[in-house]
Parts: sequence; structure tokens; C-alpha cells
Amino acid sequence: MKKRKVPFCPVPIKKAEKWSEKFSWLAEPISKASPNLPLKLKQADIPYSSIEYSSLALFTSSFMGILVFAIVLILSYSIAPLVRVLSISVTVGAVMFFLIFIYIMIYPRLLIKRKTADVERNLLYSLKHILVQIKSGVPLFESLVAVSEGNYGQISEEFKSLVKDVNTGTPLETAMDNLALRNPSLYFRRAIWQISNGMKAGSDVGGVLGDIINNISREQLIAIRRYGSQLNPLTLVYMMIAVIIPALGVTMLIILSSFSGFAISELMFFAILGGVALFQFMYIGIIKSKRPNI
Repeated sequence: MKKRKVPFCPVPIKKAEKWSEKFSWLAEPISKASPNLPLKLKQADIPYSSIEYSSLALFTSSFMGILVFAIVLILSYSIAPLVRVLSISVTVGAVMFFLIFIYIMIYPRLLIKRKTADVERNLLYSLKHILVQIKSGVPLFESLVAVSEGNYGQISEEFKSLVKDVNTGTPLETAMDNLALRNPSLYFRRAIWQISNGMKAGSDVGGVLGDIINNISREQLIAIRRYGSQLNPLTLVYMMIAVIIPALGVTMLIILSSFSGFAISELMFFAILGGVALFQFMYIGIIKSKRPNI
């Protein structure tokens, strides 16, 4: 596993690891309050224990909080009373500390989400690759090696780690179970466990793979239909907020201004334009988040 840089870390990661050890006494209760953090770090390929990662989060957020505090203090020192400057600087620094700390603590979840999306996007194609290899008489392990050397994104990386474990002496069934445990994708875990159980039971792996592929194909089709049904109300909301309401609102403002003498400034039109642009940006994000990973 490659070491990842902690977000917002102001120094090289080696120095940050050394300096963050001073925060371990405070990181221990934080890690105990987050029992799922070790699993999240493992699934996100972040090679730190929960205490080490919490210490790095505390060090980074403390450094950035103090830095922002100093910047605000220097910039505001000459334009406001000292007491007020100190209160503003402390408040801004504390807010920055908590925001960065929270972001670093949820950062593994963001990596897991990206990893899951990548795995599920290529899962069906990689399983079909393995099935074709097996139907051609290639052993299962050699099929897994072929997928690890293929262009299947994160799945190729996952199978590379499996091939490495097997080459170092781990039985294939055990390596597959370990691979399933450290992967966040439910579909991937289920497929690997079914293959592993089929091997342990002496079943035809090709038949097991065929059933897995059919099940995943059906589930993806259901996900596509569900996504399509969700688009209809979202499209209606988009038409109402981004098209109809702004158009009618501008028309009503013009009519009211002509009767009441109410002045319409350019700022109001720019505000409406900015609101519509912001809504469209949020709408694109909602559509993207609901799109199935296929």
C-alpha cells in the first residue's frame, strides 16, 4: 500500500508523522470514539492505525488553525482594537481547525466512495474476462493474473495485491477472502466470496462466475431503471426552479415596477442569474451522485 498525503498537510509526510506523535495522547480517545476508523483506513488503502491517522489530523488542523490565526491577527492589528482583533483571530482560527479536522477525518470515506465507484464500473467486464479465460481452459489463478495486468482500473490493482499474496505463499482461497474483506464494494465482495466458496466446495468455477455475471447484470439493469424513474421528478423540479420561476419572477418584477414605481437595479438581475447558476451547479451534483456506477 502506498502512503497517501494527508489533506492540507503543511510539511512533508515523514516530518508530519514524527511531529504528530506529540498528539497521540489526544488521538487515542478520538480513535476510540470512531470504532469504524481502522476498517475505513484499510479499505481506503491508508496505511496508518487509527491513532496515527488521528494524530496526523490533529497536527495538520492545529498547524493550519494557528497559521490562520496569525494571518488574521497581523492583517487586523492596525485597523481594530487589540481585544477585538484577538477575539476575531481566535474565532477564525478555531473554525479553521475544526473544519480541517472534520474534513481529514471523513477523507477516508471520500476515498472509499471513489474506489467503490471505480471497482463497480469495471466489475462486470473483469468477471467476463475471467469467465472467458476459464472457459478456454486457463486456470483460475492465471485468469486473475491476466485481469491484474489488464486495464480495469482499481480492480486490476486489487488483483495485483491478491497475486502478490499468493506468490508469497498465501493460499488462493485465503487471499481471496482477505481481498474481499478489505474492499468496500458490496458487489465485489459478494462476487469474490462466491468464487471462493465455489472453490472450497469443489464446484465448477465457470458456472459460479456465469451466475454471478447474470445476477450483477440484472441488478445493474434494475439500477438503471431506478435511475431513470428518479430523473422524471428531478427534471420537473429543474424546469420549475431554473426556467419557469426566474422567467415569471422577472416578468412580475417588471410589471410591479411599472405600476408602483419600484426601481429595478442591475444587481437584482445579477442576483437572479447567480441564484440560477448556483442551482444548476447543485442540480448537476445531485444527478451525478444518483447515477449508478456502471
